[in-house]
Amino acid sequence: MNTNWYLDEDFWATFGSLMFNEETFAQGNDQALALLELLDREPDHILDLGSGPGRHALSLAAQGYPVTAVDTSAELLRELRQRRGQLPIEIVQADMREFVREQAFDLIMVMWTSFGYFSEEADHARVLDNICASLKPGGRLVLDLVGLEYLCRNLQPVHLTEYDDGRILVERPDLTDDLTRLENDWYLIEGDRVHRAHFSHRVWSAGEIRALLGRCGFAPITLYGSYAGDEYDLDSERLIVVAGKEG
Repeated sequence: MNTNWYLDEDFWATFGSLMFNEETFAQGNDQALALLELLDREPDHILDLGSGPGRHALSLAAQGYPVTAVDTSAELLRELRQRRGQLPIEIVQADMREFVREQAFDLIMVMWTSFGYFSEEADHARVLDNICASLKPGGRLVLDLVGLEYLCRNLQPVHLTEYDDGRILVERPDLTDDLTRLENDWYLIEGDRVHRAHFSHRVWSAGEIRALLGRCGFAPITLYGSYAGDEYDLDSERLIVVAGKEG
């Protein structure tokens, strides 16, 4: 099993257009603007860590905020460069386990479940240590995670999506390892061809992610159930975490 699936450029080349289409870009714009309103602050410099093709970075830069977008995938960053135009976005190809820029950002965002790709638990703490070092005193981290409590109650063993261009995506998700990992098999049917991919993702309960952030030195930590700041509960599909770095 490939534990480094996120480093496979063929995966993004094959499945990226399903994840990152004009509809999801529009959603990313709405999410980014809602989070700025939720945070109620004017950041000087934003880091979009695990930016992909820039669903959130583009929106924030269009509002005039300087943004640094970091991702491992050359395929996804190529699309971001095509969309960037003259917007104030610095693009960096790097692994979030390695990227550190001391006290450079007052807002760091890790969106759309981009936190949790790694198979080793220590790697997630390493990323949080890097983020803490890269935040200015008083800065904030936003993690956009899947709501595990909702997932446990609503996960379907098979999900099928038919696209307008005739492609069919079959998803087979499964929660494993005492409900700490989401394993997923994807089958993309394209004419007479079938593309297959397997990927694994760490998932946290609300209490687990709060404890992890606390151990990594973040405070205060606030949990929300939506980008608009709704209360987190069993019906929340997203777990939005806002964590501070003490000044």
